[in-house]
Amino acid sequence: MSREYCKIFAAEAQAAPGFGEVPEILPLYLIYRPANNIPYATLEEDLGAPLQPCCSREWGCAAPPEAAGRAEVRQKCQTFQHWLYLWTNGSFLVTDLAGVDWKMTDVQIATKLRGYQGLKESCFPALLDQFAASHQCNAFCEMLGLKPLKGPEAAHPQAKAKGSKSPSTGRKGSQLSPQPQKKGPPSPQGTRKNTPSSKAPPQASEALTAQFLGQPPIQEGGPKAQGMR
Repeated sequence: MSREYCKIFAAEAQAAPGFGEVPEILPLYLIYRPANNIPYATLEEDLGAPLQPCCSREWGCAAPPEAAGRAEVRQKCQTFQHWLYLWTNGSFLVTDLAGVDWKMTDVQIATKLRGYQGLKESCFPALLDQFAASHQCNAFCEMLGLKPLKGPEAAHPQAKAKGSKSPSTGRKGSQLSPQPQKKGPPSPQGTRKNTPSSKAPPQASEALTAQFLGQPPIQEGGPKAQGMR
């Protein structure tokens, strides 16, 4: 789910002139090992180097000690957090982003809503308020036109309804969902009303049977019909 949100963010960020590269959250693959005591495990790409933190729950959005050239990656990860916070109306956040170059892994989820997108329970709900209070917008937040989380503009947030536009002001079109809704085929009952009934009237059936047997059809009220009553 975090990866799908990140892919939507990447599509919007790459449409902004001069934004450049965008972080990617690595996919996890579920593998089956029937000969092992634990038959299921997850597998992901080996990045070949120690993970470097970009956004952590422990230090919020303050800059940790980082290698040279990691400042842009860290700022864009924070911009992704800012974008996602606005996208979900302050109810969902991806944190603990760490990785190598632009590939992120081992992320954590913070949410206030129980059962959000299939999650069994709320996770680190206090972190969302902490993020809103501590986040400092950078140049990449401004490039996407993201509204500040602090200050006069954030004092009266507007609830984001379904189908509303993205928090990036430059984007046009309807909101995308990480889990697109699939429309099923029309109900077969909808076509039954116009379908002629396969059952023939009783009189027509008797006449048809008599025609094949070479016998005259039995009239209602006849002696044979009265004898059967």
